[in-house]
Amino acid sequence: MVASEPAMQYQLNNFMLDGPLTPLNNQVMVKLSKVDEKTMGGLFLGSAATEKPKEGVVIAAGPGYTHPETGKLIPNPLKEGMLVLLADFTGEKVDYNGDKHIFVDADNVLGYCETPTMQLSAFTPTLDKLLLAVQEAAKETTTGIALALDEDEDNNQGEVVAVGAGKMNSQAEALSPLIAVGENVLYAKGMGLETTLDSKKYLIVSAADCLAKW
Repeated sequence: MVASEPAMQYQLNNFMLDGPLTPLNNQVMVKLSKVDEKTMGGLFLGSAATEKPKEGVVIAAGPGYTHPETGKLIPNPLKEGMLVLLADFTGEKVDYNGDKHIFVDADNVLGYCETPTMQLSAFTPTLDKLLLAVQEAAKETTTGIALALDEDEDNNQGEVVAVGAGKMNSQAEALSPLIAVGENVLYAKGMGLETTLDSKKYLIVSAADCLAKW
């Protein structure tokens, strides 16, 4: 007679559970990367302690949320197995089955890859977010005259490298941002989150925070 395998045990913050955790609504449970300064996908973390992006894998995802006016299910854009990029200041951290996880609303995820590693060619921003190549400010005019630059002046323009599918309306339809890959944008100063993909700096910013394009 073959002995039966022992039942899987689940533990949340040192408490035993009767079964696995199931995220509700638009929540996703993400298992965080254990690497601090550089993730296994090659993405370097930001320098500011309150603005470090985090990388992790979606372990489970809720179905989405019901729109309060139409009753339509707004589906969760993320699914199990996706590699996601999170802002450091979002989510509810938990210890699940001995590993660090975080619960976060899918709308607060910065972007994702459906590949084993985080890479520029596979990165997709969520909702109306944009991935921008950071541009350096000009140091001289086209005629060669040096410009006086304010060291405290932020560079708030960039070229669009990737665009999210857009925010969902009450009918569960994506409203594509009116900004396309290859265009340049001027965004509100202080907005966005800096990260590095494939050894190059990029900024993730919401289309709603962009002021103009060309």
